[in-house]
Formats: sequence, structure tokens, C-alpha cells
Amino acid sequence: MSFYSYQYLVEHNNEPNILFIIGVLVLATAIFITSYLYFKNRSDNKYRDLLIIFGLGIFLFIGINYNNYEQQLDINNKTNQTLSLMQSVAKDKKVSKNKLYSNSSSLTEGMLIKAGKDIYRVSFDNNLSSYTLSKANIISSQKIQLIKK
Repeated sequence: MSFYSYQYLVEHNNEPNILFIIGVLVLATAIFITSYLYFKNRSDNKYRDLLIIFGLGIFLFIGINYNNYEQQLDINNKTNQTLSLMQSVAKDKKVSKNKLYSNSSSLTEGMLIKAGKDIYRVSFDNNLSSYTLSKANIISSQKIQLIKK
């Protein structure tokens, strides 16, 4: 069973999609260069055609990746909810955030929070606005893997 540290969740929640950013930058650079060449050589239609192709390419690329972007926003929102829960548990149990671990990056009924040496099972109400912690025991503590970074 894997437990993710508070710091791990914070760091992985803020990761941008590097490949998407690089792809948009490459296509934007190609558009800039071909538009410069087109305006410099207006009689040569190949630069106009390339400009149209790169323009359509960037719209297609952004359109395809928009769904991935929305999914990433949803994951980030769920992770932020888990981070808020962990902050609340740290305050309630008077434990440093550095000693908090969660077995889930999103709020789920029955998720486990490791606070120091204690492990708690989390129960939520229907709209996830309040929680109850109950002490839990792991059958085999040797199978616990703490992921810090």
C-alpha cells in the first residue's frame, strides 16, 4: 500500500503539461517565421500555404489537448481537496504536515491518513464537507510504502 506525503501531493499538483507547452511554442514559432517570410516574399505562395497549415495545426493541437487540460484541472481540484483535508488533520492532531501521508490523492470514503505513527480511516458526510477520523490498523505494516517526493 502506497502512502503519498503532503509535499509529494503539493509538488505533483503544480506540474504543468510540458509537452503541451513545448508543442504550442514550436507551432507558434513556426507561425511567426512563416508569416515573416510570407510578408517578405508576398509573391511566393508556399509561405502563405505553410502559414495556413501551421495556423490550422495549432488550432487542431489545442483542440485535441483541451480535453486533457480539463481532466488535469479536475485532478488538481481533487488533489487540492485532499491537501485541505490533510491540513485540517495536521491542525486537529497537532502533527506537522511533513509527517502526514495519504493513500489517495482524491477524497474517497475510507481513505487512510497516516499522521506520525498513527493511521486513521476517514469517513465523510454526503457532500464531503465534514469528516470523521477513526483509528485504523494495517494488517501487514511491512507492505506500507511511503512516497515522499
